[in-house]
Amino acid sequence: MEIIYALLKQALGKHFSGLTEIIISNITDAISELKDIDTRLTELRKINNSLSRSELKDLASNSFDIAGKYGKKATDYLLAVQEASRAGYDNAAGIAELSLAAQSASEMTSELANQYIIAADNAYKLGGSVEKLTEILDGSNNISNHNSVNMADLAEGMSVVGEQAASMGVEVNETTAALGTMIETTQLSGSEIAAAFETILLNIRQITDDDACIDTEGLERYKKACEALNVSLKETKNGITTLRAPMDVIKELADAYANLGSHDKRKADLLDSVGGGINADALNAILENYDTYEKMLNEYAQGAGSMAAEAEKAANSWEGSLNRLSNTWTDTVENVADSDAVITMINGFNGLLSVINNITEAIGPLGTIGLGAGLFAGFNNIGKTYKHTVSNHLFNCFEYALHA
Repeated sequence: MEIIYALLKQALGKHFSGLTEIIISNITDAISELKDIDTRLTELRKINNSLSRSELKDLASNSFDIAGKYGKKATDYLLAVQEASRAGYDNAAGIAELSLAAQSASEMTSELANQYIIAADNAYKLGGSVEKLTEILDGSNNISNHNSVNMADLAEGMSVVGEQAASMGVEVNETTAALGTMIETTQLSGSEIAAAFETILLNIRQITDDDACIDTEGLERYKKACEALNVSLKETKNGITTLRAPMDVIKELADAYANLGSHDKRKADLLDSVGGGINADALNAILENYDTYEKMLNEYAQGAGSMAAEAEKAANSWEGSLNRLSNTWTDTVENVADSDAVITMINGFNGLLSVINNITEAIGPLGTIGLGAGLFAGFNNIGKTYKHTVSNHLFNCFEYALHA
């Protein structure tokens, strides 16, 4: 090893020290990353003890490519799998990839992306369908692309009002477009608008709620304010009277609202009946901008593939490209990470000795660039068939090989 060290130093000259430091630094980073991967896998095994060692190994192996597709690190993907497993999903890997796509496309945090997916899934009883959840995220992303509203606010809004809206018959596209319209118009946060939208829905469906400060007297005021605009909260079909669909009521209110003067008492009465403040701002926003709501519904319907397109752009950014490079390097280090592979690598160094001798004798110090490239190729190819959990032997081996 001392001979190899001397020959490499002679061939690479002043570049040798820097090259050595870069290699060791990158290996150290890769070892740290692999340690984090092992920690994620251990946590996954605790959450789902039905996972076999073979399944965990495949999951770890696939994590590099899947995460790289979205410009994320393997640990990001495994964390998403961990959270999806903790939420009870049998298809945790698919849910995790969807979460990564949402994070990459919209710069949402992992926590918020997972929250959005789980909230939409639970509210609209989708059974963890990746296909249906992708449609929701695609639609939301397309609305975000064409308006002054971001996915993070839509995610917060869905988490607050999604279940209530779904229980009242408001479809997911309607909920998303309504939230988007009110957020864009008022510039309030997603959670604030969602709470106001919930109050509006409760009034339309005539449901009291102590938390929202809605009592029977308040519901009666709202009902009369709507009737003053010739809008009824109920309809009769086949002799049966029922409450109307909330968005049908809002559409009629919007039509009537457009014909009111700015000082018309009926406008003030309607806004006051939902409690004033943010509630009134939200109601006024969707009634005055119902055309924006309809535009967003159309954008939602045309959103297929939009999230994947945005995620691809993010993956090809500087940060995404560097994360992919990190994944590739870590994956390569994992290829030579167990004791058998380390032995193979050492033998590879020994086998490289005659090549180095031939090169240094034939071309002397001018072969620096070619030798450096060949050396990196050797690092990448040695032990290519091995995929095991990292051990500290790898770092010790490199130190020994270069300084023994």
